[in-house]
Amino acid sequence: MANYYSKGFAAFFDSSYTGWVDRFSPKLAEHLAQTAGDDLTAADICCGTGVTAAHFLERGWTLYGVDGSKAMLDLARTRHTGRIEEGRFCVIQADARSFDLPTTVAACVSLDGALNHLPSLDDLRRCFTAVATALAPAGEFVFDLYEQSHFLHWNHATLTDSPEAVVVKRGVWDTGSRSGMLRVSGMFNAGDRAQRVDQTLTSWHYDTTDVTEALHAAGLEPLPHDFGGIDLKCDSGSCSRTDVPCRTIYRARKI
Repeated sequence: MANYYSKGFAAFFDSSYTGWVDRFSPKLAEHLAQTAGDDLTAADICCGTGVTAAHFLERGWTLYGVDGSKAMLDLARTRHTGRIEEGRFCVIQADARSFDLPTTVAACVSLDGALNHLPSLDDLRRCFTAVATALAPAGEFVFDLYEQSHFLHWNHATLTDSPEAVVVKRGVWDTGSRSGMLRVSGMFNAGDRAQRVDQTLTSWHYDTTDVTEALHAAGLEPLPHDFGGIDLKCDSGSCSRTDVPCRTIYRARKI
């Protein structure tokens, strides 16, 4: 997948773009604990730097963190060295469409629009099929996908200019093709040195019909949930200043 995050962008992402995940993950861990019972095992697909993992691990879960980016996983390893040594956190460098776990798990999660990077419905189905294979019978999968309202700010250049970072974001979003690209470049304070950020991201929008059909094709049953309100809001762009939800949260169960 072309959107694997580079070393510079992974560090910048970890310092700047994990607020929503940090807020939502405790609620998600508590919800899944109610359905998992005594089997507190999960996989975080596109786990990034391990922010979601931190909240699950604090609550007694054993976790697999799957990501295609070595740079993201390196930061996750550093964040959770102790848990890795305890055998409660295992990182796996693999694509979201073709990962394998050593055992089945009670739950899978994927947060913050990570699956919007998948470039086609076929890729989304492949990811969901891999998730279904990883889940134990009746296991749950909770994930979110960004709506087009989130991506509209890609049509405008934005500048972060602070003592910690000078970073420019500029791109384009095409509502007709439901796809776009964003270029992120600049410098930020990485502790003892300045670090370069240089990343191009591409994303696609999938509506509820697309997602529901892909879940059914993979053997996953969509389920209702109580997530809403602030859970659907993102931190960046114009979405954070309006009432328009910028994401949809999905819940499904292995049939």
